Amino acid sequence: MLGHGIGSDNALHLTRPWLACPQKLFEPTAIARLRARLRRLSLDRALAAGADPSDSPVLAARACQLVQRGNRHRLAKGLERLALATNRPPSRFGVLPRRQALEANHVLILDLADRLRKGGPLYARGIAMLELVLIDGTGPAYTDAYGEGLTRQLELAGAGLGG
Repeated sequence: MLGHGIGSDNALHLTRPWLACPQKLFEPTAIARLRARLRRLSLDRALAAGADPSDSPVLAARACQLVQRGNRHRLAKGLERLALATNRPPSRFGVLPRRQALEANHVLILDLADRLRKGGPLYARGIAMLELVLIDGTGPAYTDAYGEGLTRQLELAGAGLGG
């Protein structure tokens, strides 16, 4: 075996620890993950616009955060709350989404929430688009009087999810 016994394998793992766990090579660093959290809005906008996560470690870290199961469930819960927002009374203390836009897209919003909850791979681009639907107060969920712009954004997000 020319030096490929147990002893030499252990020596390789001591001198090259990444060989013991090769997937660690592809994980974002702690600094990249922290920077991604701090800049999440701008990174979500970039990913939603089609930026390639492999272009930078920070974009890759944000893409990893978006596709994680916990984030997908949090986002699905937020979409379900958005779909039910038509039942809430108006508030003087916060911006509420447009009732008519939500009513027109109720089924589509709940379908996307269901897709997020199901297992299987989904693309960060679509998840970033859905994240923006929830948090962007200048987006169609909050500004579109009749729901046509919201429908387009939700359909694009659904296509961006892949799967």
